[in-house]
Amino acid sequence: MTVLEEVNASAGPDIIIRTLELNCAAWAAPVYICNGFEDQVLTTELGQTHTFIAANIDIALAKRDNKGNQVLAFTVDNTTGEVSNKIDQATDANARVTAVYRTFLESNKSAPAEVPYNLTILSGSLQGLSAQLQCGYFNMIGVAWPRALYTANYVPPLRYV
Repeated sequence: MTVLEEVNASAGPDIIIRTLELNCAAWAAPVYICNGFEDQVLTTELGQTHTFIAANIDIALAKRDNKGNQVLAFTVDNTTGEVSNKIDQATDANARVTAVYRTFLESNKSAPAEVPYNLTILSGSLQGLSAQLQCGYFNMIGVAWPRALYTANYVPPLRYV
């Protein structure tokens, strides 16, 4: 049993910190947010330390199976209007927005408690004071077909064709 499974199963003193990192080429810097009422200084799996801004995040995780359409739903509070500004910038630039979902424990902020999810934002909407994001972590559209590319390194006789 992993530490995160143990924390989920018990009502111990440890607190789960759920974070979301949003990236877009149209933005000057990524957006780092976490659930809760206090900003958190956390270290990512790459050893980089970032300050995650506290926000009201609601997360609906997908089932862990082998389907091709796993979708995670995030709702982010938009009381400051920053989310709508970021969405407008990404829409104007026609840029793709990606997200990284990480889970940390209050007792260990030096690394994520589980492997992060690298997500692509599939759709989003603004309703009232909150932004709702639909994210997928298996991007079927971005997968090359055929997956094995026949290059000279993979098939050396192609050099002579």
